[in-house]
Amino acid sequence: MKIKIKYPTPENFAKFGTLVVPPFKNPPSVSSENFNYYHDVADISSLGKEGCVGYLEVKRDFNRRFVLEKIERHKNTLEAFIPISGVGFICLTPPTPNSSSPDLDSIEAFWIDGSSSFFLNEGVWHWLPFPITSELRFILLLKKSTVEKDIEIINLSEEIIISL
Repeated sequence: MKIKIKYPTPENFAKFGTLVVPPFKNPPSVSSENFNYYHDVADISSLGKEGCVGYLEVKRDFNRRFVLEKIERHKNTLEAFIPISGVGFICLTPPTPNSSSPDLDSIEAFWIDGSSSFFLNEGVWHWLPFPITSELRFILLLKKSTVEKDIEIINLSEEIIISL
């Protein structure tokens, strides 16, 4: 028997599951000039009622410095970032359960190069990853209600400059 390898499409993959690939039929759930986020792009209901798959693409603005000006957290859900293309980094700081702001002295930056995925615990402060390449793309796993009910975004009191 011989089989031919084919490129997956949503149609030819449907009998096996869901292929997560843009462009999507619906517009992004959240977007700006530098990123598009599509919420709930695959059905993972067999894992429970709250699970959700998101798709995040972050575009590099080559005129933009690597400066962290905002940060966010989700108090009630982990968030998994599974890189699918690009190279960059993400800034993280540990949860601050008794405070409405992060500990800026504890911010760390981590490379993203596709060699590993990362699952952020509840309450971990983070912001959009910074692309080094022209863009970064991720599959995200989180709770369905995160965008509507569990996102806390703050402007930082000072800019954090990241050096490569």
